[in-house]
Amino acid sequence: MLDIKNIIIPTDFSKLSQSAFSYARDLAEMTNATIHILYVLDKNLPFIPNKSSEQSEEDLIEELEIDARKQLLVCTDNLVDDSEIKVTQTLRKGIDYEEIVSYAVEVNSSIIVIATHGRTGTLHNLLGSVAEKVIRYSKCPVLVIKPEEE
Repeated sequence: MLDIKNIIIPTDFSKLSQSAFSYARDLAEMTNATIHILYVLDKNLPFIPNKSSEQSEEDLIEELEIDARKQLLVCTDNLVDDSEIKVTQTLRKGIDYEEIVSYAVEVNSSIIVIATHGRTGTLHNLLGSVAEKVIRYSKCPVLVIKPEEE
């Protein structure tokens, strides 16, 4: 039998990233593992053209963190539903793939379940791929979920 204790699901709260949730949930139910929903807040603030001069950078970061924590709770509620699975939520700040790989080591993750956009070619080369970098640097197996075509 699989000896899976900790499953990490990185999310950016998009519908695409949540496509990995059902796979992780099934795996957790089969193995009685804990699911760790992980959101990484980029350490570099996005450019906000209409930013109020009264709002400091610290206030903006705090607002983003509060919103992310609320969304993590919604993800957890949707994932647990009527199940008995164990779920934790974690918010980290930094570079997405580095924080995912680092967190996987910290919690002794058995597997990372991550969704990918499935882009190739020029767009992929310009944007890079979080999933690809996680695969490259992770010490544990990575299950990559490609979204279904609509």
